[in-house]
Amino acid sequence: MKIEQRIQQLCNKLMNLGYYPFQVKSIIQFAIGNSDVEKANCDEKLKLINVLEDYEKLAYNFSLAYSK
Repeated sequence: MKIEQRIQQLCNKLMNLGYYPFQVKSIIQFAIGNSDVEKANCDEKLKLINVLEDYEKLAYNFSLAYSK
């Protein structure tokens, strides 16, 4: 899977877990310094993947904790 595809997949998962698009955009801004993923270099994209994966785990664990 390409890096860009993985980023899109993670963004979609976050929105499915309850994040709003503007929140996902803010996470991207926080991770790489701007919200334009296409302008990011490879290192920034890898950092973004790590950050998005952390947010995905957080959201998933939150949903498990409150769905009982």
